[in-house]
Amino acid sequence: MTQLSAPLRVAYVLLRPPTYSETFIRSEIEFVRATGAAVEVFCARGEGEGARARLGRSVRAVLTHPWTVLRHLRVLGPSYGVRALLASAYALELSKQVRRFRPDVVHTHFVNLPTAVAVLVAETAGVPVTAHAHAADFLLERRIPALHRRLRRLSHLFLISNAAVDQLIDLGVAMAEIPHSIVRASFDGSAAPTRPGTNGAVRLVTIGRLIDKKGIDVTVSAVGMLTGRQRKVRYDVYGDGPNAGTLARQVADAELTDVVQLHGKTHHAEAMAALADADVAVLACRRGPDGDTDGIPVFLMEAASRGVPVVTTSVSGIPELVGEDGGWVVPVDDVASLADAVEDVLRRPEEARARTRVLRRRVMTEFSPGLQAERLIATWSRL
Repeated sequence: MTQLSAPLRVAYVLLRPPTYSETFIRSEIEFVRATGAAVEVFCARGEGEGARARLGRSVRAVLTHPWTVLRHLRVLGPSYGVRALLASAYALELSKQVRRFRPDVVHTHFVNLPTAVAVLVAETAGVPVTAHAHAADFLLERRIPALHRRLRRLSHLFLISNAAVDQLIDLGVAMAEIPHSIVRASFDGSAAPTRPGTNGAVRLVTIGRLIDKKGIDVTVSAVGMLTGRQRKVRYDVYGDGPNAGTLARQVADAELTDVVQLHGKTHHAEAMAALADADVAVLACRRGPDGDTDGIPVFLMEAASRGVPVVTTSVSGIPELVGEDGGWVVPVDDVASLADAVEDVLRRPEEARARTRVLRRRVMTEFSPGLQAERLIATWSRL
């Protein structure tokens, strides 16, 4: 890994500390520091901060720094609405801290509110600003002119996949006007030993929030189809979410209560142990009714690092990770194709092992945090 002759100083401006599903941010910071860069993380939002606290921040900002707030609103544009006021309030509170750190560059993840805050903080500090686009952060954006305006304020935009570039273009963002490059959401796989092939009952595992975009209802239907073919399977789902009740009713109505178990919210170590013991990792991703879509799910990387064959769908950046050589990728919402893919994994164990080796190697190379840190440092040093 490249060691810097003069340590680069990077200020990460985040809305809040990274959650479990955002471990790639923690990993990225760790590996950027390993290059010799000085990194400081600044979080705008306090833990458990509610709407009343956010309103109070905004009112204080207007009362104490009216002209700065007005300038911030002009920077972000009128199309961003009241969110611009909140971004200004956060930026005002973070700017002094960031200036004391004396960064060479300000960086953030997600191109919605965190990028608005980072743009304002970087402007105050007089340094370049970069952001990392993922999926839901722009796919759920309803104010496209405001999104375009934020992105054009960036010195450079990083995206996790080529699919994300196409998605932004489809939204109407003029990507030709925005300097950008691909930096993956990484996974280090440090606690992920390979596993031998398993025998006996077929165990399918999904780990993720119980929300529409994960397609767990499609997998339940595919499991029902497999049992109808006299295939003995067990499907374990780890995670909680708003669709828990609907999924439980689906399982009961399909008479699959002896086959499908919804474990709910589970400790990470327990879920990872279950994944390591699985025969197939299934994630039938789709675009949710609200437009929410996965970028490249960490769950698929976790499965690959543990030597578990992957069956998933052709959504967003997933084919860039899995592809035809790294697992089984089927059409969205296609129950029969999903069931057939699981059958194929089980019928062809040698092929399953070969594809899993390919995917594991890809995760450890193209998606390694060390490589992503090198890409980030190269761009920041140029800026």
